[in-house]
Amino acid sequence: MPRPTGQGYALLALAAVLYLAGRLVGTWELYLLAFAFLAIVVLSWLLVIVTGRRVQVTRTLSPDRPVAGDEPELACLLKNASFLPGPQLTLRSRLDGLNAADLEMEVEALAPRSEKLVTAHLDRVNRGVHILPPAQVRAEDPLGVAQATHRVSEALTVTVFPRIAALESCALFPDIGLRHDLSGRHGLHAFGASEFRGVRPHQPGEPLSHIDWKSTAKTGVLMLREMEEPTGADVTMLLDGTKAEVIGDPPDNNFELAVRAAGSVADFLLRAGHGVSLLCHESTWKERRLTADGGGRRALMQALAEIRPTAPTALAGAVRRLYTGGPHLLRAQSVTVVSISLDQGLVRALIDLRDQGTRAAFLHVSGASFARTEAGSSLLPFLPPRQTSRGAPGSVEPSDPAGPARRAGAEPALSTEARALLLALSSAGIPCLTLDRGDDLARRLSLWHPGHRSRASAL
Repeated sequence: MPRPTGQGYALLALAAVLYLAGRLVGTWELYLLAFAFLAIVVLSWLLVIVTGRRVQVTRTLSPDRPVAGDEPELACLLKNASFLPGPQLTLRSRLDGLNAADLEMEVEALAPRSEKLVTAHLDRVNRGVHILPPAQVRAEDPLGVAQATHRVSEALTVTVFPRIAALESCALFPDIGLRHDLSGRHGLHAFGASEFRGVRPHQPGEPLSHIDWKSTAKTGVLMLREMEEPTGADVTMLLDGTKAEVIGDPPDNNFELAVRAAGSVADFLLRAGHGVSLLCHESTWKERRLTADGGGRRALMQALAEIRPTAPTALAGAVRRLYTGGPHLLRAQSVTVVSISLDQGLVRALIDLRDQGTRAAFLHVSGASFARTEAGSSLLPFLPPRQTSRGAPGSVEPSDPAGPARRAGAEPALSTEARALLLALSSAGIPCLTLDRGDDLARRLSLWHPGHRSRASAL
């Protein structure tokens, strides 16, 4: 419902004063001025009612699937469906969770039956699936006497993918590597290729892609070539989302770093030709089967964008569920746990999983590094600080659970108890790797680095 502005109330007060003065003095000109000011307010009120509700807004984001830390452009197409000139507009769009600030833009009056496109660059966006509430416009007449607020668009869903690192090798999987073709563009898996097992008759309903045509020509019967997948061809990845273990404020907290690390490792495995079963430890158990193709990588990014740290229980129960909840939960012989928590129950569950014959790996994101305020921390939480002191990328082995101090003069990020627990995992044959705030994922997670390898070959 329209209402007068400050100027509108002033005109109404002036009209009332002139009317009273006219009554006292008896001058009819004062009555005319009073009714004129009142008419201005009424006409402005009617103009806002008629034209304000005829304004429509369509919002689009470019790119429509941004990555965390990007500064996308929000385009708003305003359309005046009225046959009258449109009012002055102030467009307000709440960006709940997308970034810290809301958007407010002023738009000049629109001509009758016309459109206008206005754009604005947003600040760095945060990972997640964000549902932006409908945009609102504050319509105001050209004199600024009356105004009204209307909802002019539908809710907008924005999916922001995490910023992951493209790994050429992984310290948690030293037996898997990537090589390139002669053009250097296509990543192929160098280890773990399928091995020929034998030839048998084809059964109805089986795919024809593995038909052995030479054997079929000799026997006159469709013969199927059986391939044996190597050990660890499939990997189960469990991402910790324990709510009580989250330290820091998004997007700069240990859970966001864990999501990026899990995405980097899973993307490496998919590009190497391995399937991934992504298990999300949330308030409701979620499992996503990812195949080693473009669709699997897209599904990975979508799953990582949706995950939230909402699990009320500890991660140890989820690890135990892998080997007690049925074979459908543990399809692979390899399990990688990306955790923001570390306690004795979790260590015991991982060792029990290892005793079941499953290859286990543990990637721990230290929350202690997010509890401290570092003067040299980066403005972008997904990028390493500019001034860091690092050794060679291959100098940190996954068998070193605590990891050396990665900054000159920095105090250890892990407590004595945490180091003891990680040493217990390492002693049980479980590769461990730790991540701190500001770490370069490509360097910390890689087993070797192309630049490092070329320098070694030059020697």
